[in-house]
Amino acid sequence: MFAADFRAIGLTIALIVFLGFIAAFVWNMFRARPELGSEIELAPNRKEYYADEQLEGEKLDRSLTFALVLLTLLAITLPFYWIAEPGRQDGAVDAYNLSFESRGEDDYTEGAQCANCHSAGGVGGAAAYVLQDADGQFIANASWKAPALDNVLLRYSEEEVRYILNFGRPGSPMAAWGTVGGGPLTTQQVDNIIIYMRTLQQQSLDELDIALAGDIDPQDAESLAAQEAADAIAATVRAEVERSLADGEYDSIGEAVFNLGLQRDLGAGAYSCGRCHTSGWSLGIDIAPDILDEGVAGCGGGDPSGIGFNLCGSVKNRFPDDSWLRPDGSWYEEVQSGADVTSPSEGNPVGYDGSFIEAMDGTQIPLDEAGDPVTAGGEPYLILGPGDGEVGDEQSGDLASCDFVSGLWQPDAGLAYPFDPAVGVAQDPETGNFIDPEVLTQDDVDGESLVLEDGRIVAQCDIIEMPPRTSQAQFEFLYNGAEAGQGYGRGGLSAAGMMPGFGKMLPPDLIQAVVDYTRGL
Repeated sequence: MFAADFRAIGLTIALIVFLGFIAAFVWNMFRARPELGSEIELAPNRKEYYADEQLEGEKLDRSLTFALVLLTLLAITLPFYWIAEPGRQDGAVDAYNLSFESRGEDDYTEGAQCANCHSAGGVGGAAAYVLQDADGQFIANASWKAPALDNVLLRYSEEEVRYILNFGRPGSPMAAWGTVGGGPLTTQQVDNIIIYMRTLQQQSLDELDIALAGDIDPQDAESLAAQEAADAIAATVRAEVERSLADGEYDSIGEAVFNLGLQRDLGAGAYSCGRCHTSGWSLGIDIAPDILDEGVAGCGGGDPSGIGFNLCGSVKNRFPDDSWLRPDGSWYEEVQSGADVTSPSEGNPVGYDGSFIEAMDGTQIPLDEAGDPVTAGGEPYLILGPGDGEVGDEQSGDLASCDFVSGLWQPDAGLAYPFDPAVGVAQDPETGNFIDPEVLTQDDVDGESLVLEDGRIVAQCDIIEMPPRTSQAQFEFLYNGAEAGQGYGRGGLSAAGMMPGFGKMLPPDLIQAVVDYTRGL
């Protein structure tokens, strides 16, 4: 009984009480006294009642015992009923949701027939489309990529999905289905479809969503399962990017991610940017063979697929350069600047406006007017590479992560000993006076060593390529999508299903690759 649910327990208790009353009734029937039959002592239709001693003794004790048993039974079972009340309420909600999911599935497959375009399970499909010219004249029958819906709630909020269902997608086969937009579905039917789509969603790649799948414990079984599902999705996306690059379809990772699903199906374009920002993208290269030609890809507008904005030459206007990528993958909040660091004596070119970025060792590397790193003499700042052993060699730089930095100097470099806060200054142990450090050459350093421009010797270095400079704001915009209640771009309307967020669908490094790609359009 304890393994059963509380409804079964309640029915069991009710049955016990019912059977108890029947037993009491039968017992009283057989315990009835025979009539005496003498009208002198008692009328024939009556029997002598209990004596006071019996009534207030045995009879009273039996009645009180029975009442105590019932009271004990109620005292034990009622708390269980109260404790189970939240579960019953959750069960009622689940039961309602199951009914809504069932109705939503019927609307998805039969009523609105969403499955005809987006396929069963929402994996993405195709919709019939008639391509017309500017005058409305027939050009060709085409097949439109209808994006997957099994991740739609990862890139849009439910409010945005409801807006799309109600009002449709201009410039695409997606019609208005809600009555508020002139369609046939009631508000409840639209909500039912959204509830059904919840059951189709893939695992989010967001770390918090993965943690919430369990008990916010990385080792929780549900969290581990969610992480495995997320890893599988990310691996599928990366595999398609690598395949497209290996086949020569695209020139960079960013371009491949921007056009995910164009050459081979992957969510029917649900992961891509080109679906909205490139004219004709959703019709495929058979109908629009010049999709990727220069001046078309990412330029938005046009007919068909004129949903996205023009990214060609306008991205930096909306998202100016404001950050650098650190070697550990994080981002500087903004490029520091200041008008007080313009003199050559401080390592900056004459006329420099003061913007700089820090190298691995904290050195401030100045930037020219174009935002490119330069040396103190105004020459382009070059990466320090193996074999650049000559002091003052223009090939040397300081953008490297080194396990060993001597802080020492070569006498023939003609440089005074540079103070380096990361290296202790040598002192005479007897007098405490500062002394020149021991002269150290490359031969004295184990492993491959290099000489910096200031004469210091370093060894065991990992050369860091000059980090890409981009906009953190643009990255966050792609990651989170448009912010509800705020417009964006020219005519962009948030909370209306326009600019989605890709942070739960794409790994961050692939999103950054898209940022770098679009900033070069």
